[in-house]
Amino acid sequence: MFKFIIISFLLFSSLFAHPHTFIEIYPTIEVKNNKTIKIHFKWKLDEMTSSMLIMEFDQNSDGKIDKKENSFIYTTYFITLSDYNFYTDIKIKDKIQTFPKPKNFKATIENNKICYSFDIDKNYNIKDLKFDFGDEDFYVATILKKEFIKIVGATPKVSELDNDFYFGYRLELK
Repeated sequence: MFKFIIISFLLFSSLFAHPHTFIEIYPTIEVKNNKTIKIHFKWKLDEMTSSMLIMEFDQNSDGKIDKKENSFIYTTYFITLSDYNFYTDIKIKDKIQTFPKPKNFKATIENNKICYSFDIDKNYNIKDLKFDFGDEDFYVATILKKEFIKIVGATPKVSELDNDFYFGYRLELK
């Protein structure tokens, strides 16, 4: 009986999981001849998460992320997010693609928020291409608004994703 109570409690308490970090996503995508020629993402982390991370990231307390600090952030924090596909599923014909290794990573502090910027060095045909942003573990909430998006050579379509147990956004190019 005791085991049943413990297991029930653990299952019940997991239903109340909530995001610990909120990330605003700012995609910049250039399209030529129906193919992506540039994909750049900028993430802005929420103020609470940023305030904790700035204390660790800005080791010399100068209010900026220098080259050494950027390298530390990349290897210790950012690249480990590959285990979570960088909270982005790139889909072609609804099949999830392997997320390419991000290039040109740069961490900055902007208005007391930690920002990550990076490029995806891969060209995709925009027909049947979808970017789904979200965290199925529900520790990170992604936010994508139409005004965050810069698209050259195509028209963006943003829709909300309700995946039963987590919420996200989809970006399609038309």
